[in-house]
Amino acid sequence: MTSQEEQHIRNAVNAYASTDDTEYFLNYGDDIEITAYTPYEIDECRLESQLDSRSVVEHQQPYKGGSVGPLTVTLPSQVDRWAVEVSSLVRGRFQDVVHYYTVPGSEHTKTCFPCRGSGKVDCPTCGAQGFIICPSCHGSGTWKCPSCSDGKVAKTCSSCSGKGGRYVQKSKQEQVSRPRLDYSSGKTVWQYEYVTKYYDVWETCQSCNGRGEIFSTCGRCEGTGKVTCMRCHGQNRRNGRTTVTCETCSGKKKLICKTCEGNKTLLESIRIIQELERRSNHQVYVHLDDWDEMKPLPWRKECPSEILFEETKTELPHNLYPSNDTYNDCLNRFLNSHAKLETRHCHIRFQRAVITRFHYHKVEYDYDGKSYTGYILGDTFHPVNSPIIEYADDLIEDAKSSLKHGSAVNARRILQEAQALNVKGKSSTIQDLLLKVNTHLNVITQLGLKIMFWIVALFATPFVFQYYDAFNPVLPYAKFVNSPDWFCYDILPVAQCILFLLLLRFSRFISSEEDYSKLDYNHALMYVGLGVGKIMLAAVVIFIVLAVVNYLGLSIVTSIAMWLIWWVVKIVFYIVAIIIALISKLF
Repeated sequence: MTSQEEQHIRNAVNAYASTDDTEYFLNYGDDIEITAYTPYEIDECRLESQLDSRSVVEHQQPYKGGSVGPLTVTLPSQVDRWAVEVSSLVRGRFQDVVHYYTVPGSEHTKTCFPCRGSGKVDCPTCGAQGFIICPSCHGSGTWKCPSCSDGKVAKTCSSCSGKGGRYVQKSKQEQVSRPRLDYSSGKTVWQYEYVTKYYDVWETCQSCNGRGEIFSTCGRCEGTGKVTCMRCHGQNRRNGRTTVTCETCSGKKKLICKTCEGNKTLLESIRIIQELERRSNHQVYVHLDDWDEMKPLPWRKECPSEILFEETKTELPHNLYPSNDTYNDCLNRFLNSHAKLETRHCHIRFQRAVITRFHYHKVEYDYDGKSYTGYILGDTFHPVNSPIIEYADDLIEDAKSSLKHGSAVNARRILQEAQALNVKGKSSTIQDLLLKVNTHLNVITQLGLKIMFWIVALFATPFVFQYYDAFNPVLPYAKFVNSPDWFCYDILPVAQCILFLLLLRFSRFISSEEDYSKLDYNHALMYVGLGVGKIMLAAVVIFIVLAVVNYLGLSIVTSIAMWLIWWVVKIVFYIVAIIIALISKLF
């Protein structure tokens, strides 16, 4: 091995080490001890054939003028597909393409059949009538009035504000008896007196008769409930149905013929369709026992090569390379295989046989007391094993061990370092492990969310109930005005607790959908704390919002919501009970 070859090896190894972003092994090629530098070759036998497949078909196209020669060929069977000269074949240039050729003497004009030589065909949409039934109103000429219902417009009654009536306070005199102490006799005597009692009476509104709405005649349709169709305007009636101009033909009843494009005449001919296909076979012969290591490398692209044999002919003979029986038998086998492709419709136009030799070197070297192997293809070094690969394997094993013992944060740091080494073949393994680490970190954060959710649900919810049970100013007022919905206000504490838990559960669901693995924390407990903090913050915000809503006098919203929830639960319970009863009767 010359000094020039040694420097070439070191430069190639240094170029390989420069892809390491960690720079741990930067220029480690200067420190290696080269123990072996062995040249090897790869020989490749290749046979390429240009296949020419031809088919004869009839063809027609719109005739756009020009001279047409005398008709001498009328049927495809009269055409010899191989007698027609083509200019697409270039010897030695293999192609995968399709060409079309018109047979001389086959062109002739013919009247277009679909349009009968008129250049136009009947419009298929309107049936050559020029009009169609109005699609908007289906021929009725009217639409349903969008402003009213059956010609009537409902407006909220201004007298009762849509309630249908109001509570009127009335009074009456009632006689009551009350005990009184007679000081003269020292006895209790009953004294009768009249007191005035007040009560609310529902009084039906006289303006709307208790309906809450006042109906008036619609001014748009004048009480008919119908308005004129805006497309056909209720005009152009045919057979009792309104019509509009056909949009396909613009009322002309005819369309330009697509077959002849309005030219009335077609140009018919016989065409030859030529399909050129490149067919190739190759066989590799390796002078190396470790072909499995060399096979995945880009040796065709990077290795310097030389052509040992090349020949191009219309039809290659057998025994092209008698100096080597192995290569000669390989080419003969390829020739026999390609010969089977030739049929009446497919010919082999020319063939090329090539034997190419690729040169590369196997390098063995020592570094830091260990032996390593690699291949040099041109100027590129491809390692079989190297210090960088060993270091990446050690990092991957350390990451697996850390993940196994629950240290996902440490495993992620190790995998990020391994990823920075840019070792080919390890990226998929590193990505799979990173996915497991990220999943583990998300699970840890969701654990914090779950723990804090149940803590708040068990300990904060009773506080919410006590707070709203003591602070319920709406209930006394509702009872004082004798509101018929006062019982809805009575369940305000329960409704607030349920809404508090539902909103907290929704907040937990939203938080659990986030990806927390993108956060770069130094300890797993920080992810747990993040989940705990999110639930605590959500609980405080929800409590404040509910308190503000009730302070503004909107507690009836939550109370009625609770009332609806209670009825839904009852209905579900009844349905389940009925299903169980039916099943018990059947079985």
